[in-house]
Amino acid sequence: MAPHPQSINSIPALICRSLEIIFTDLDDTMTTGGMLLAGSFQSLWQMHEAGLELVLVTGRPAGWCDHLARMWPVAAGIGENGAFCFSYNRKKKKMERFYLASESERQAAQKGLDIIKKRVLAEVPACRISADQAYRISDLAIDFCEDVPPLSKSDISRICRIIEQEKAQYKISSIHINCWFGDFDKVKGVKSYLKRTRGREISQLEDKMLFTGDSPNDEPLFEELEHSIGMANIIPFLKDISHPPRYITEKEGALGFQEAAEIILEKRNSLGAL
Repeated sequence: MAPHPQSINSIPALICRSLEIIFTDLDDTMTTGGMLLAGSFQSLWQMHEAGLELVLVTGRPAGWCDHLARMWPVAAGIGENGAFCFSYNRKKKKMERFYLASESERQAAQKGLDIIKKRVLAEVPACRISADQAYRISDLAIDFCEDVPPLSKSDISRICRIIEQEKAQYKISSIHINCWFGDFDKVKGVKSYLKRTRGREISQLEDKMLFTGDSPNDEPLFEELEHSIGMANIIPFLKDISHPPRYITEKEGALGFQEAAEIILEKRNSLGAL
């Protein structure tokens, strides 16, 4: 059995002072009930002003990531579960877009996603395609509880089987099942970002990075990064994952994110104890 995460209060001050980059999930990590709380946005600004490089790693679409990278105090938005990275160069006033798949590969993948879309809507009538699908480039998002009544576990399993039968990859978030064709995921998106911006591998930056998330689909980053924080809303899922976050907050969602940010910044500024 995997070890239970430690309290966020136990994160060493030395780690907090060493941090340079914070990668973070968005939905149910920075939000609560689908809303970005004022405190979460304030926490982002406080960490940004403290010199931390903030990178969103989300299943949300390209359209969202363009806005997030442009308007928020973040260095970049890695979207659609690692399919691309958008970063706004404020000096040049230019959005820089990097994709892990070529345009021809994305076009070919779209045909397969259309087949999955038709099948899930026909075979699982209670589900819906995510309302933000029109703004997506590389994946298909199937809504199982954001704008529809929560689907049963059997319906969710049926959707996953359809995706597997069509030989696509998928991840289940707190609100969507995201599926895609191609060799990318959140971990590969983070690796690509680090290679492009710093010329480094994850292993070379272990004590300079941290990831915050809230659900089983964040497990690959919990496993890959040495330091990670889970929001308390991940507790019901801990029994189902092999690689839990190293630390966990007392509060859920947005309040947990604010809690984590406050502790990191407080310990970052502390003197004495490591």
